[in-house]
Amino acid sequence: MTVEGGTGEPKARKGIGNRRLVARGAYGLGATFAAATLLAACGSGTTSGSSAGSTSSSSTTSGTSASTKGAASGSPYKVSATWSKVGPTPHFTGVDPTTGHVFVSNLAAGTVTVLATSGSPVATVKTGGTVHTVMVDAKTGRTYVTDIKRGLLDVIDASTNKVLTEIPVGAHLHGLAVSSSLQEAVVTDVSTSKVYVVSTATDKVLTPGGIPVGANPWGVTIDAATHTAYVANTGMDPFASTATGKVNPAGSTVSVVNLLTDKVTQTIPVGPHPWNLVVTPSGTVYVGVVGTKKVAVIQGGKVVADIAVPGAPHGIGYSPSNGYVFVADSTTGQVSVIDTHTNKVVQNVKVGKDPQGLSVDTATGAVYVANQKAQSVSVLSPSAKG
Repeated sequence: MTVEGGTGEPKARKGIGNRRLVARGAYGLGATFAAATLLAACGSGTTSGSSAGSTSSSSTTSGTSASTKGAASGSPYKVSATWSKVGPTPHFTGVDPTTGHVFVSNLAAGTVTVLATSGSPVATVKTGGTVHTVMVDAKTGRTYVTDIKRGLLDVIDASTNKVLTEIPVGAHLHGLAVSSSLQEAVVTDVSTSKVYVVSTATDKVLTPGGIPVGANPWGVTIDAATHTAYVANTGMDPFASTATGKVNPAGSTVSVVNLLTDKVTQTIPVGPHPWNLVVTPSGTVYVGVVGTKKVAVIQGGKVVADIAVPGAPHGIGYSPSNGYVFVADSTTGQVSVIDTHTNKVVQNVKVGKDPQGLSVDTATGAVYVANQKAQSVSVLSPSAKG
């Protein structure tokens, strides 16, 4: 997932030319939780989670516990619709704010289901493999999907819903962040513990050898203004040959990658098994940490707060219009709404069973949540009083 946030003008990558910072259309993406959760989710589309103790020394902020209880100002979001014709094993969503179309990755089916704003299916795009993260670049009208099984980055024309190309990148691709202004995508490879940078202008891999990061990276987000990628090192590899190789206790950090030099500049401890993350325009990073059932808040290169959520934080997204962060809690079937001004949970919204990835439409403020076991997508809309 990516947010083109921060301040200042992004610097140019060598050989790519200067690009003006343009706000990206959709914020969001996802992640899951403990070993069984991750391994099952990527294979069969089922999940079961557990938790571990925290390794963070930061302060902890508790959220509300009722499923729809909001802060004193009221409940900012409500479930306005539940869509059922979303294809099998819906895993992640991406939204095009220009057309309002929602793209749903169907994990086990190797397809992407395209939905109209009414929830009616528009098209089913056959990609093959095991599709995971999906993101829409509203500026170019392209949709990007990681194929974790075949190591490909699939590129779909969002206007025709046709596959334009399949880019060979690495071994087993999972997380994805796309920056319109930098014309780059960053992709994580869970098996090689590397990330790859791909030019969205040329469809070429800019770092063919990959950038080594921490153990088994999953989620990734881009701060285009500072040319920085943040990578969640989850420490879980469903493709490992042994059971002990599938779960790495070293998966407890976030790697900070300079996209001008393609090098890791810092490694930040956040707790066991960070899953997904998002950066706000101010440069603050929110990380869902499955082992602690908390969202770690990173500022200035360190964790400054841990925000408790009801379950295992999977998908995470940010709305620039109101400053809310949305966290899909896979084990409880809820989405936690965090006010970034206070770093408190102001609402827990009940959605479908096993919510995974989510995305935010910056044009409407709507949030689209993929409920994998419920085989549905929940639409969260801003409440009139929110």
